Amino acid sequence: MIWQLFPVLHPALIALIGLALLGALWIGSRLLIQKHVPRRSIVQLAVLRIGMVVLLVLGLFQPVLSVSRTVADSPSLLVLVDTSASMSSPAVNGTRFEDVQQQLANSPAMQAAARTHALHWFTFDRRAYPTTLVALDQAAPRGEGTDVAASLKSAWNYVRLLNASRESSATPSRALIVSDGQHRSSADVVAVANKLGLSLDVLAPAKASDQPATTSAEIVLVQAAQRVLIGSETAFQVTVRPHQALDRLTLVVEEDGQEIQRRELTGLIAGQDQFAIVTHRPKEAGLKRYRFQLMQGETSVDQAYAVNVQAVDDRHDVLILEDSWRWEFKYLRRVLEDDPSFSLTALLSRGENAFVQFGEPERRVKLGGFPQSRSEIDGFDTLVLGDVRPATWPRGLARHIYGAVTEGGKSLVVMAGTHLEEWVDTPELTRLLPVELTRESGTPISGQIEVRLTPEGKANSWFTLTENKATTSEVAATLPTLDHVYPVLRKRPLATVLLETAGQQNAYGPLVVIAEQSVGRGRVLFIGTDTLWRWQSHGPRTDDGVTLHSAFWQHAFRALAPTEQTSARRQLFLRPEQTQYRVGDSIRIATEISAVEESAAPALEGTVVLPNGRRLPLALQAREPMSASPSAQFEPSQPGRYRIEVTARSEGQNVAEAAVVIEVSPRGNESDGSPVDFAVLERWASATGGRRIDPSLTDGWIGSDSRSSTTVVRRQAFDLWHNFSLILLLCVLLAADWTLRLFRGYV
Repeated sequence: MIWQLFPVLHPALIALIGLALLGALWIGSRLLIQKHVPRRSIVQLAVLRIGMVVLLVLGLFQPVLSVSRTVADSPSLLVLVDTSASMSSPAVNGTRFEDVQQQLANSPAMQAAARTHALHWFTFDRRAYPTTLVALDQAAPRGEGTDVAASLKSAWNYVRLLNASRESSATPSRALIVSDGQHRSSADVVAVANKLGLSLDVLAPAKASDQPATTSAEIVLVQAAQRVLIGSETAFQVTVRPHQALDRLTLVVEEDGQEIQRRELTGLIAGQDQFAIVTHRPKEAGLKRYRFQLMQGETSVDQAYAVNVQAVDDRHDVLILEDSWRWEFKYLRRVLEDDPSFSLTALLSRGENAFVQFGEPERRVKLGGFPQSRSEIDGFDTLVLGDVRPATWPRGLARHIYGAVTEGGKSLVVMAGTHLEEWVDTPELTRLLPVELTRESGTPISGQIEVRLTPEGKANSWFTLTENKATTSEVAATLPTLDHVYPVLRKRPLATVLLETAGQQNAYGPLVVIAEQSVGRGRVLFIGTDTLWRWQSHGPRTDDGVTLHSAFWQHAFRALAPTEQTSARRQLFLRPEQTQYRVGDSIRIATEISAVEESAAPALEGTVVLPNGRRLPLALQAREPMSASPSAQFEPSQPGRYRIEVTARSEGQNVAEAAVVIEVSPRGNESDGSPVDFAVLERWASATGGRRIDPSLTDGWIGSDSRSSTTVVRRQAFDLWHNFSLILLLCVLLAADWTLRLFRGYV
């Protein structure tokens, strides 16, 4: 026990009051003795009055008694019962809601769980509402929407705050979702459950005999770049979720209504996502709408998924820094000068800090000398470093290149040479490379070195001479030998090796010849040879004279071209959280604007163009206080294509503009008769470590090996003054004193 005192007056003053009262008690006792009152009565009255003085003095100190006690602390379990309008659809026993009510009533599984765990009951539609098992009989399925993810969050937070108020350390670790699986929100239920540390168990209404069959599979996500260069290969990652085991499905891809590809998907397992990579090269500039549809024979399986990609015809500026005249530079220069999509600027060392500059007339950036600062680099989209010596560069240039790639999103190409060994002393550059260097990396291995494509290289389009990827195997069989390979130690963990030696190897396997990786916002390509030019004269070529050398560099530079403009002085980026939304979803577009010399940040003005062409203003607000990156948020009310435009204004002038297109698809409502989605419920359970429960069995939910209650020490406080304990005791003593004097005739 712990006593805490909160005196009303100064402790010395309270002590004086107590002494004064005791003094008055002494005088009163002397008067009773003089009146010949029996000694026994005087002692009894004195004891009662001393008790009253003590209680009064103690009350002036306002004491609080804190007591520790050991109690049982049961683990918390969440039970969320769906009360959205879709639960009013027919089931085996009445409606779906009535069916689950009957399953939960007198359920041995629920009773067994309640004996060892603290069950927290909730109903939910778009959020969770606390309830009890008894009150569940009075609930009705009337909710206008279903958001399982948001309901999990609100229920978990409610129980966490409730346990905190009770000084309990127990946090929910499992949740039972009683629902038909009609989750009508873009939020990922599995991601939310994993973030909260919840395992999801599921209970569904029994399937009615007239319930329509669920779709056999659906496309749940398509990831793609928002912006791509004409002729550049852009990749779409399509996530297909089968709801039942399927031997074969056909993925049909359309561009602006014209079919461009078909992909066969085989061996699909129910509830297990399958990923398909679809590549395409847009041939014309403009906003392209790509539509992905799953087909079983000639019948569509589910509604189509659409994304929008902006194909641009901008010229990309390329800067080449080279310290020696090499054949590779000669042939690469020819490739870039013949390609209208690229503008070349090259600085070739002539010794003693002298350089020869090559440049095309159409280039946007014209350097007055060797680049010295980040601002001079920012005008280029792609940087090419040949056999350079970073130690001779202006101070800080390597750091500027590192920042331009990782933060500015630029691409970097490194062509190895004899000075590669000196790069070890420049960590700003070596951290960018997809390979690890040693001091021996600058000493080439010479001879007729045979090379081969890795499986990743064969799947890559950089080594194709035509748009038909079937020719990749033909190219792989006719790759010319190389004269030199600069040996690196090994690839980095996140890098992709495209070309390797067929004979030479070290302790880590075949020597890496070509590798690439993403670093920050940019991409880096490493070429571990300076004799790739041999592919120009000795490699395969098409009937039109396109060589493997020129095809490789054209494909590589287009693939490496930044997906966002990086060469403008002021850059404004719009980044949606998803590629497709549904009607009613909350769409949030994050903005980012590059820093420049002005001290004041520019003002951002947003506009959303609806599918019918109507334009509405869009508010941009910072998600966090003092944030320099505001975001736009709105809810679409109709399906179609939405265009979000944002303009940055400073001192009355537009300094940057950006736009992004969002595809919004229709969403079913709560009364559309959608069937119970057993597949999505199974996925929630399997992905979070839960299971589908059987409420009719004693161990149908929480097994006997589950964690039971634990004992914890809790402290309980008693405020003796404000809970009237001292006042009541004082009144009892006063009554006893009065009664004693009354019956003995001392009044």
